Amino acid sequence: MSVILRTYDQKAEVEDPQQNTLLEMARNKGIFITSSCGEQGKCGQCLVDLIEGKFLINEKEISVSKDKPRRALACRTKEKSRDAVVEIPKSSLIEFSGKIVADFTVKHKDFDPPIKKLCLQVPLAVLESQESDRQRLEKEILKHISFSRIHIPLAVLRMLPFSLDKGDQRITVTLGRREGQWSVVNIEPGDTAPILYGVAVDIGTTTVVGGLVDMTKGEFIDKISLYNQQIIVAEDVISRISFIKSYKEVVLLRSLVVDKTINPMIKHLCRTHHIRREDISRAALSGNTIMMHLLLGLSPKSIGESPFQPVERTPGPLPARDVGLDISPDGIVDVMPSASGYIGGDITSDIYVSGLYEEKELSILIDIGTNGEIVMSDGDKMVACSTAAGPAFEGYGLYHGCRAFNGAVEKVTFDNDMNIRTKVIGGGKASGICGTGVIDFLAEGLRTGLINQMGRFDKKMLDKHGLKWEVREDGKTIKACIIAKEKDSALNVPVVISESDISKILQAKAAVYAALNVLLDVRGKTWRDIKKLFLAGGFGKHIHFKNAVSIGLVPPVPEDRV
Repeated sequence: MSVILRTYDQKAEVEDPQQNTLLEMARNKGIFITSSCGEQGKCGQCLVDLIEGKFLINEKEISVSKDKPRRALACRTKEKSRDAVVEIPKSSLIEFSGKIVADFTVKHKDFDPPIKKLCLQVPLAVLESQESDRQRLEKEILKHISFSRIHIPLAVLRMLPFSLDKGDQRITVTLGRREGQWSVVNIEPGDTAPILYGVAVDIGTTTVVGGLVDMTKGEFIDKISLYNQQIIVAEDVISRISFIKSYKEVVLLRSLVVDKTINPMIKHLCRTHHIRREDISRAALSGNTIMMHLLLGLSPKSIGESPFQPVERTPGPLPARDVGLDISPDGIVDVMPSASGYIGGDITSDIYVSGLYEEKELSILIDIGTNGEIVMSDGDKMVACSTAAGPAFEGYGLYHGCRAFNGAVEKVTFDNDMNIRTKVIGGGKASGICGTGVIDFLAEGLRTGLINQMGRFDKKMLDKHGLKWEVREDGKTIKACIIAKEKDSALNVPVVISESDISKILQAKAAVYAALNVLLDVRGKTWRDIKKLFLAGGFGKHIHFKNAVSIGLVPPVPEDRV
């Protein structure tokens, strides 16, 4: 019994389906199909073409053949026959790029990375000296750096004699600085000094974003994003903590973020730019404290109960082989330090990059995501808090929600005749709506009266302007508004926003706004005292500020302070 999965550029055979859905089969083979509804059959984004064989769709058996194929949702379909063929259209595959990561920059004045390459000519061994290959190598390295001792891991040392032979004593060593010393990360024959890469990855609860860096120039050369595959188990960090009953669940969650999310992103970058995994010698990872625990295979259970203390706040540099990253095995992985159980390395990174710690007047930093973190500095000290906003701002869990990738509606406006105008990332037909588009829609809906203060649609206006639609969720019929008509949709049905979607966004924005008010109250301040407001992350970069203010997501400070 086997299933052949075909895409526009690859083919995979699943020999033992084990009653998995087609979506699960594809994921296990490294083929990532879009799904933003938690595989509940709601979003309609995981459409595949059944070419041959018997299948179960929602537990109902059907047969298909080459001359009578059928389209079905991969998350609701299982293979039934001995042999089957499935084609996955390009429109159903996860878009690895995303506008949310289109603005990566390296913050530096004098770029001095903790990783470098040296091309060295190592003298031949002679009878008159008892110096080993290692000792002669160290002597050459110490001519270029000021440290007195070099660490060479055994796994790297094993490469030395073969590299010396192949390169006729001319080799390139990759050095990484960690814990007060330089460590040899890799040894290669010949001169490969111009080839040196690093990766930077922000591990969000819902979305993981990353970039490939040319470490010789200090420039981002490509960016990538993907839903954190842990979301198929639980949407938020508290739910993931609750999911853990034993170390078995920790292992599963670690595999979902490392093996099913980050490593496929790295593989995609390597394939796109024709580089080897060994060419990537350094990685910098940030995320909230719970994500960092799950990345490293540490249980975050203690963070979920008083006094909310993590197992580790400053993991420090680690070998890539220990973390499981598909880069040079002895490459160095920097894990950003956390401040507490709920203020993680992503926020300490935000504070550094924004310069918040240097501000002398009342300044606020807001990182809007599944976990909304807010930091306030008044020139004296900084205070911070975290709030459970949920994944709605990143499109997850909304009926036609999606990440900010090509095909996502990112901007929505209404003209005077209530015609909806949309802007789609990359142009073309809409395949969903991302967080910035939803915020625009809510703001415009409030302005025109289409949506009331309770988040409910004006039914008469929907009917009058031909915007009415209905969706089924949890056995209930829910009113929805058409954002992109069927002719403008890549889903074969209109792209819509439902009242249930609005409710999720309102809950998320209320959580962020409440957290901000708590911080201001602690310091006896109001929003009028805010002299500077930082909106962190790709979402903060592309959000339409006036619309965010109008729905009560962020405080109404003058735009010149943002």
